Amino acid sequence: MKHWFCLVAVLSATACGSDSGGSDAASTGDSAVAGQCQGKCSFTGVVVDFKSKSPKEGVDVLVLNNDTGEALDLVRWPAFKSGQGGAVALDFPPEIPLVAFKLWGASGNMKFKESYQFNIKSTEQGKRLYAVWEGTYMAAMSSAAIKDVDPAHLGHFAGTIYFTNAQGEDEYVGCVVVALFDESGKKLEEEKDANGYGVKYAIRYFDTRTDMPTNLKTADGNEWTMTHTLNSRYMVGGVPPGKYRVAAHLRGQPDKVLGEVWLRPFPGSISIGNIYVSAGPDGKNPTPTDPDCYGIKDQL
Repeated sequence: MKHWFCLVAVLSATACGSDSGGSDAASTGDSAVAGQCQGKCSFTGVVVDFKSKSPKEGVDVLVLNNDTGEALDLVRWPAFKSGQGGAVALDFPPEIPLVAFKLWGASGNMKFKESYQFNIKSTEQGKRLYAVWEGTYMAAMSSAAIKDVDPAHLGHFAGTIYFTNAQGEDEYVGCVVVALFDESGKKLEEEKDANGYGVKYAIRYFDTRTDMPTNLKTADGNEWTMTHTLNSRYMVGGVPPGKYRVAAHLRGQPDKVLGEVWLRPFPGSISIGNIYVSAGPDGKNPTPTDPDCYGIKDQL
């Protein structure tokens, strides 16, 4: 399995742990693995732990309608468990271009929170499906200075911002900021409690050394108010029911949206939606040349 930390060449290196393909992904599926698929499967994936990226067998999986977040068709695609090595294999008709997945349950002694992953092509091969361990969930909320004040009603978003290069490889993108909008187009700003902890609409980015969300400024003075070329993940904590647009733009250029994703939150859960951004003027990764767009490589 790919090492959690890897060195990323400035502006053009391939992102560690891309969500598609790779030697640690499920096979392309000449026979049924998990799910209702016989013969060559239109979709194959592998269920992995969100933090370690290690494959997980026996995790509960349900196919969802990508627009509504409800079960797609319980007769054709009932819930099932991930197979050996976390493998998932399914067949979808051409008229269903995008699907979503719900993951929950346990694998060995690891118990997973409910997580939802949207905007997945039904023809993907070797797609990573993320199961979020309860320990990772609690650690992420703590490191991000977000309070889970109402898990019965509020959910959370997370995802990665990617640029796909000419070779078809996903690269991290630095100096990107995301903004959250409700369905009417209103921009939503973070709400905090009396102690400064985020409780609603709290946007966070990830520490490039630990791959965990962090408060907007850490104690050592490093600012984490945007993405970096070593890690371009984002998180939004405390989102009420509804449908939301997460839009990505370069720092200081809020009117130039590079990419966006629509997501629905689910109570006490994480909805995962990656954002693929457009190229810069040179046709390459749009990360600016500013050194602070790159991130910090040293492990803590």
